[in-house]
Amino acid sequence: MMFISEIGINHNGSLSIAKKLIRHSKEINCDYVKFQVRNIKEIYHPDFLKDSTNSENGNQYIFNEIKKTNLKKDNFINLFKYAKKNKIKVMVTPFDLKSLKICKRKEVDAIKIGSPDFDNIQLIINAFKLKKPLFLSTGMADDNEIDLMKINLIKYNIYNVPVTIFHCVSSYPPNEDEINLKYIKNLIQKFPNYKIGYSGHERGFTPSLISMYFGSEVIERHITLNKKLNGPDHNSSLTKNEFKELIDRSKLIFHEQRKNLLSINSFLKKYKLISGKSAIGKFKKSVSLNSKFNKKILGKSAVYKNKFKENKIINIKDLKFVSPGKGISGLEFNNFKNRKLFKGVNKNQYVSIEDFDKNTGKKFERNKIYTMNKKWGLIGRLGDYEQFIDDKADLIEIHLTWRELINPRIIKKKYNTELIIHAPEYFNDQLVDFTSDNKKILNNSFEMIEYLKKLVDEIKNNFIYDERKGPKVILHPGGHSEKSDFNLNKITKYKNLFKNIKKIQSKNYNLLLENMPPYPWYYGGKFYQHIFTDTKEIKKFCNEAEINICYDTSHAKLSSNMLGKNFKNFTKDILPNIEYLHISDAAKVYQEGLQIGKGEIDFKMFFELVKNLNVNFVPEIWNGHLDNGRGFKFAMYEIEKIMKKISVKGHC
Repeated sequence: MMFISEIGINHNGSLSIAKKLIRHSKEINCDYVKFQVRNIKEIYHPDFLKDSTNSENGNQYIFNEIKKTNLKKDNFINLFKYAKKNKIKVMVTPFDLKSLKICKRKEVDAIKIGSPDFDNIQLIINAFKLKKPLFLSTGMADDNEIDLMKINLIKYNIYNVPVTIFHCVSSYPPNEDEINLKYIKNLIQKFPNYKIGYSGHERGFTPSLISMYFGSEVIERHITLNKKLNGPDHNSSLTKNEFKELIDRSKLIFHEQRKNLLSINSFLKKYKLISGKSAIGKFKKSVSLNSKFNKKILGKSAVYKNKFKENKIINIKDLKFVSPGKGISGLEFNNFKNRKLFKGVNKNQYVSIEDFDKNTGKKFERNKIYTMNKKWGLIGRLGDYEQFIDDKADLIEIHLTWRELINPRIIKKKYNTELIIHAPEYFNDQLVDFTSDNKKILNNSFEMIEYLKKLVDEIKNNFIYDERKGPKVILHPGGHSEKSDFNLNKITKYKNLFKNIKKIQSKNYNLLLENMPPYPWYYGGKFYQHIFTDTKEIKKFCNEAEINICYDTSHAKLSSNMLGKNFKNFTKDILPNIEYLHISDAAKVYQEGLQIGKGEIDFKMFFELVKNLNVNFVPEIWNGHLDNGRGFKFAMYEIEKIMKKISVKGHC
């Protein structure tokens, strides 16, 4: 067995912490210590670097953490030499071609390509040229991408570099049933000439131990001094003592398992791993929605290095790969059959299939969309809402991030479009929570509201809104925790929410609370939601607080599944309190924001239920805003089909 101690950015920008983690890694007998090296100007799109606030909160949060913790080249060389002095091997994850150059140094023993760059074929080709052992993580890749990579590894590994493929899930931390350890067997079949390992981000290490049953020969985990430190990876890392226990138990299991092959149930019982049974999963891989979300934040997409004219044949050398991931990947580009541009493109423009095929894409004609008696709109950011205004939607829902809230863009034009504001879920990179007893959390939440009030006053007269109530403002109530808490007092949470909602309700805006999913994703990982998931509880609260809700169909479906309730009856409970709708599909208990028809919701039944309600809606499809709102527009075509069927039935 081989063990890799991933320091990553858990040094929090401190050389002394990094050196302490190196010593800890050596003391517990890890084989490698691993660092992440990145050039910020190389890995981010120039437009993002100019204004990172015009982006999802996840992008802003990670970007801020990377900037805070980024070490200089000389610091890394110092750490590499320190690791060598402590007689532990050095592995580096380079995130761009410039950072890859540091891997030429003699102190660097191996190269790891992280999950965000699994499809960055340009980086991988250049890594092979250094002729050092290469480790690849598959956390954000689906079966098809892994099969494509297999072909490319055969094609480009001309130096016969030793390769290790990691099974991985890019949630921080993941749901246990996302982990899918059985897929390790599939990887062993796909890559018979390579070692297969497991790179884990779960809380604790039970799935890491179970991975050995399915054939994992290498285990990689993040190491931290304290799991409560600020930063995106600490809570899914291991302390020195936990990592030591993982290594000690792994070595025992590895030697015993080779002598005595057990059934999986016997294995789990013998090594006291029953609690991790749900992490076993299945032989086939499906990428969780949260991993896809993290891929958009951490992954990279192709942009053009220069301005190119029509008919230019584009090769991979003409491209650069940058975050955020808004377009096609290197693997996708490598799979293109026709690479001749049918139109001119600009430098740093994201590469699109439409650049090579004039028949791709369908013109969106707003005036031909039928939605019964309901007005509809699209979701945008404060920095990009104009593209949706141009589509002549009835309303625009602006999703705010806290950074653009404290430094908002000035709007000068006036629009004949209804304004909806979605309040930030975070403020000062801390979660907003109006159910909390913690004064620090509440003060932070109230501070967000003060900025929100000011912004609403500044921009509302540039749009239309109900002048009796003010513009609709959608707010997540809070009531979450990082870990499951069976002793939590829900009554107290609702009392706190009631008291605090009364403080922030205003005549200047129409505050609506949003129903929540049972397992929301914050900071790239799974949380637990304790209130505002059951419509009976929500209805009681709304009637007492004299407030209505934005009903999110996706959240509602996940909650009804978790509670074992019928979605139709679940929705009926809350109908009188619905004032606005977020429409998207959902499946199981955590797959939210799916495209219409890709989940479990019977939308024909749902629209029959709400057809007489005087409510407007937006299709809130995950990543629907990318590619000029393609996902939102596709959702509208699907919704239109359903509404026409209902209308015809009613007419007959």
